[in-house]
Amino acid sequence: MSAAFIRAGLLAIAMAAGSAQALEPEVLFAKASPGVWTVRTFDAQARPLGGGSAVVVAPGRLVTNCHVLAKASGFVIHRENVSYEAVLEYPDVERDLCQIKVANFREPPVPFAPAGSERVGQRVYAIGSPRGLENTLSEGILSGLRGGEDGRLLQTTAALSAGSSGGGLFDSEGRLLGITTFGARDPGNLNFAVPAELLAEVPARAQAALAQRPAAEARLAGVRGPADPLRTGDILEYVRTDRLTGNKSTFVYRLDRIAGDELFFNMGGRVEKADGQVVSVTSPVGGMFDASSPPGGWVRKDVKPGMRWHLDYVASAGDKWRHELDAVVTGERSMRVDGVDLRVFQIVYSGWIYASYGTGASPVGTRFEGAAWYSNELRRVVRFEAEHRRGNASATNEAIELVRVLR
Repeated sequence: MSAAFIRAGLLAIAMAAGSAQALEPEVLFAKASPGVWTVRTFDAQARPLGGGSAVVVAPGRLVTNCHVLAKASGFVIHRENVSYEAVLEYPDVERDLCQIKVANFREPPVPFAPAGSERVGQRVYAIGSPRGLENTLSEGILSGLRGGEDGRLLQTTAALSAGSSGGGLFDSEGRLLGITTFGARDPGNLNFAVPAELLAEVPARAQAALAQRPAAEARLAGVRGPADPLRTGDILEYVRTDRLTGNKSTFVYRLDRIAGDELFFNMGGRVEKADGQVVSVTSPVGGMFDASSPPGGWVRKDVKPGMRWHLDYVASAGDKWRHELDAVVTGERSMRVDGVDLRVFQIVYSGWIYASYGTGASPVGTRFEGAAWYSNELRRVVRFEAEHRRGNASATNEAIELVRVLR
């Protein structure tokens, strides 16, 4: 008996065994769907940005696509009437896989299909939240196994739409084959998932990528990293976005001289201490970030999550209006600045601004909402958002972000 005949016989037995264990779609859905959750993302003012899906892969851990979390200041996982706050734990951006962590979350992980068990032509099922429709089941076949620079992809005819990203692709026994990631924009059933066997590599790849970035920066001749101490002549380049019109503009803080522990930017228009505390702002090039700056700056020393403080001051620049604000450090996250991932604290501000009239201030305030992302490593705010509503016809809604440190 030939070896080829034996192999064909074994394959037939394996396929018959697999078919015998196949679940009816409704049984499969009942088995797998509790492990698939909806992801909802929000901006700094807790306004909805978008969403996707996520799959429970370990106790208190889920995996989604990194592009689902892009530009989000916060996010939750949601199912039916239950929501949990979540935080990013390990990003593997190259493979578009992000592992997230959820406290006090006890949903058991989904079962995994054996590594390498995918077969072109096998029946598969996608579960996710396309267009926000929670726990939607779609059926198809595994139509191809594709290679790529960062790992294999599973091609499937199971329908995927916006919001399906980060959901699960399951075999006929309800075992996870992959994380659904994207579909072709042109008509046709060209949809893809990242194989589940690659999920185990996410923590190590994320840590390796973070460790390699400083080394890569150091290899660039004559270029210092963003976190290196500033020297005379260095430039901090920010982009300001008017969020009402979408218009963008660039402004800079150029370090002209250092005197003792004080740093003088823009010919003295902004003066800081070496530890980042603001001494004075006389030229508010950074919009409300400068014009509404509290004495000492937007951040207090030794910030940590949960820290709160109250601000009552008259801004020293701009219109020199009185500000009465409450600040709270809402959490810590990773943010990429000039090609380097940094840990930043998010601080949210809310309160009132009182316009100046003559020698006093108006008794009626106008609403102010803002947020800052502060890097201890850089000792400065790397992103700032502010919204000031002065009436129906007058409002400011802007954001600034540090994009480059020019050495």
